[in-house]
Amino acid sequence: MQNLIFDSLKLFTFLDHGMLVCSEHGQIIWANRYAMHSFNCQENELQQKNIRLFFPGIRLPLEQAIASETVTLAPCNLNNQKMSCTLQPITMQDRKTSWLLCFKEHETESTSSQSGSPEQDIALQMKSIIDSSSDGIWVCNGQGVVVIVNKASQILNGVKAEKILGRRVDTLVAERVFDQSVTTKVLQSGKQESILQHVKKTGRKLLCTATPVRDSQGEIFLIVVNERDLTELESLKLQCEHSKQLTERYKEEIREIQQQKSEKKRIIAESPAMQNTLTRAGKLATLGATNILILGDSGTGKGLLASTIHEHSAHREKPFIEINCAALPESLLEAELFGYERGAFTGASRKGKAGLVELAEGGTLFLDEIGDMPLGLQAKLLKYLDNGEFRRLGGTRAIQVQCSVISATNQQLSQLAAQGKFREDLFYRLNSFTLEIPPLRKRREDIPALLSHYLKIYNLRYGRDAQISWETMRILQQYNFPGNVRELKNIVKNGVVFSDEPTIDQCLLSLMQPSQKIYQTQEPHSDVVSLNMQEAVEYTERQVLIRSRTMCRTTREMAVMLGISQPSVVRKLKKHNL
Repeated sequence: MQNLIFDSLKLFTFLDHGMLVCSEHGQIIWANRYAMHSFNCQENELQQKNIRLFFPGIRLPLEQAIASETVTLAPCNLNNQKMSCTLQPITMQDRKTSWLLCFKEHETESTSSQSGSPEQDIALQMKSIIDSSSDGIWVCNGQGVVVIVNKASQILNGVKAEKILGRRVDTLVAERVFDQSVTTKVLQSGKQESILQHVKKTGRKLLCTATPVRDSQGEIFLIVVNERDLTELESLKLQCEHSKQLTERYKEEIREIQQQKSEKKRIIAESPAMQNTLTRAGKLATLGATNILILGDSGTGKGLLASTIHEHSAHREKPFIEINCAALPESLLEAELFGYERGAFTGASRKGKAGLVELAEGGTLFLDEIGDMPLGLQAKLLKYLDNGEFRRLGGTRAIQVQCSVISATNQQLSQLAAQGKFREDLFYRLNSFTLEIPPLRKRREDIPALLSHYLKIYNLRYGRDAQISWETMRILQQYNFPGNVRELKNIVKNGVVFSDEPTIDQCLLSLMQPSQKIYQTQEPHSDVVSLNMQEAVEYTERQVLIRSRTMCRTTREMAVMLGISQPSVVRKLKKHNL
């Protein structure tokens, strides 16, 4: 038999009273833990056994109670202990359905006078348990009449128990106490139902779940409603969504910062030669190659390429350590590169010092200007490259360090090796993979993009909005730039800082070395002055296209130089039959 006792009274499993539910003929249906312990058996062992087997002394009172349908209190012995028992019929719809037997150790007269009967104690404990629940709990009978409502539900719904107990839920809905009732749904469907209810009076959102309880005939005689407050969950959800939005905004800001950072470090590669170098560098970074030698004139960006390889490698999170081999004398260079022990030389730190090789553990060590490394130090570097071991200056202990090594030089190491100025074995050890950056004069296609790139950077840094005309950009594209990208950056930087004009052409042109200018502007055609405005514009446009076509190999390069789209270049070439 399933009813509120069998479903809901499982809450009372751990009471300090014995509780049994039996059929009208005495077969045990349910027992709490106290009862099972008293009988020294499990619940499944008790089920369907007759209560008289455990309470021999209750045979006559039970028969009298069954016959008379009255509550009977009968002291009895159980396991040599005197028990106070209460036998009470459970009646639904004027029909007796089962019996509830409550028992506990018999109390003395003085003690019993201070406490209530077992059923009173159980009722008090049941009420305390229901009221202590943070969820709202309703119990309605089979006709939808409210019989129990706990304190939490009164708070959640903003109602008083005395106002709703004994009333039908459909009447409460009609009076707008609630906008809808899950109990009504259960009465209609005969199964468990759930609704999301918004209580206007308290402003709370409740998840209401109603479960029908059936009697032995399968009829619904109780409906237990559980109300879960979702208001806090909704608030937490909104907070989480807000936090998520903030996180996304912060991520976007970080991406912008990283993009700006990478924009400053971005390698411009419009020319095929530079694109080929970047492609090879990307492959080496992906494969985690080491002992890479970067060749190129001074100012071409060898350090930037080394940093790019590191940032695209698997150990990008590890350190990128750079040292210029031409900037320090041999004694200091060795100490900086490999570190030293305490007292290794006069002025050395008392604690000693780790070298840059140690600091590059797991990352990348970039040796710039490797061609200027002293011969004595080259031998120590070669030994480290061979077995990954070295000793600090003044030390005796071998130190193991694993890192990727990238070196760079603007000198011909093969010639230095032939002259005895560079160790040949070190040369072959360093150039397992060689990358060459062509000078800017051999990749003129990159010049317009480089000018635009650094103009944007320095405008942002110095709060300017300076511009470069296409004519000046064309002249600069024909300039040899002996200082390569470094010189181009300095020219643009000086133009942005020192020019007071919106267009910084004159300042840029004044910074060019006359001996390196290979392009001279031509005088306008003498007949232009005799043309009308439209004809002059057409003539000038044609001359610009002719000049740009002689300097560029593709229409895409022409578009970059002229500052227009590639389809526009194609259209204008067709227009002028070029």
